[in-house]
Amino acid sequence: MNELFTEFEELLKIQEFSLKKELRIAYLCTYEKIAKALKDEYSENIDDKVNRWVEVTKLQYFEKVAPITYFFQAKMLYRDGFYESSIMLSRSISEMVCYELLSRFPHPFGELSLIETPLFRLFVDFLALPKRIAKKIFEDDIVSKLGTMEDKNFIKGSYTYKKESKDYLLKIEVAREKKNQKRFFDLFNMVSFQQPDTFSDSTHKLFHELYDIGNGYVHSKVSAGSAKEDAFKVLMMLTQILSGIFGPTTGLEGKVIKSGYSDFPDICKGMNFAIEVGLTVEDAQRIYYNIPAQRHFESAKNMIGTWNGRWRTVNGQSARGTLTCQMEPGDMITASIVFINSDGFENKMPLEIRLFDGYIHLIEFDPSTMQHSSTIHLSFELDFFEKDLLLGNSLSHSGKAIFERQGTAD
Repeated sequence: MNELFTEFEELLKIQEFSLKKELRIAYLCTYEKIAKALKDEYSENIDDKVNRWVEVTKLQYFEKVAPITYFFQAKMLYRDGFYESSIMLSRSISEMVCYELLSRFPHPFGELSLIETPLFRLFVDFLALPKRIAKKIFEDDIVSKLGTMEDKNFIKGSYTYKKESKDYLLKIEVAREKKNQKRFFDLFNMVSFQQPDTFSDSTHKLFHELYDIGNGYVHSKVSAGSAKEDAFKVLMMLTQILSGIFGPTTGLEGKVIKSGYSDFPDICKGMNFAIEVGLTVEDAQRIYYNIPAQRHFESAKNMIGTWNGRWRTVNGQSARGTLTCQMEPGDMITASIVFINSDGFENKMPLEIRLFDGYIHLIEFDPSTMQHSSTIHLSFELDFFEKDLLLGNSLSHSGKAIFERQGTAD
């Protein structure tokens, strides 16, 4: 084989540098290079990552059980573009769901922690079998409709009648065998009997479909779809499965609520994804709609005036321009910038202002269409660093930006 993968060399070099005091400077410089590469790498395609995260998030609340914890991980893997890993983890989560459910009910499989051979399909089919059937339904809608005495005797011999409750209960030892499970489903389908037990018939089918897709990646089989398409499909299946089994069945009153991301302290503290609380109705509405606090609107008014700006272009070159912000009727602030374009001509472009908590986005747009350009265009994220100084960077690349109010330079 003539093609090799290589690791990021700095990860190996820093281990060498850490062992020798005389290489302390090399260690610090290499550490910074790794850290900056990681920050830059993660900020790339941030819009795509946000969109992927949003598209696989459909529900807010779940029971706090192990499968849900790993479900959050599977979503983060999809968000960050690790589609194959997300699929394989989702496959494992489907197995974990079975173990979690089996731990809640009597079952014929012995001590689950001692089981070494994967029995996923056996577990799923057992969980889907109706464990309790009302007497009238069992006798009139199932047994009486079966065509052969052999089938009738099989069903009757697999359930025990409880006179007190007038129900037929499944003999769980009979349901241990795969051949028996298949026969149950064949006979129930024959008489059009569908009775949800641990989960619905549609959830039962989703389990098998999800596992089939996951097997294709675990066993390196060729998939009909792309990994991204399959990962999205699997996460949607898993969302439906988990919501039906572990979604809250009552209101939130009396419940302890924590961020689902707080279980991963090595990745994130989870606090950025926690629920915020407002002490007044106005605060609650502002928080829900993510509207900046009033003090930030006051800071934005300070932008009115003319600013001398410098920034790095996508090519690393230094550029200069003049930013003008003015108050329009209706207390609306507008912005425009004058700069020299790559052809050497002076350009004046309007900028959209987006205000957030403590910082702003200024984004160039075409006044004839009121749209942002699909190609590279001026866009900045700027902090209100001081009264006469805005500091930040370009939104489209890692170049820095600084704007200083005219008449304040030393």
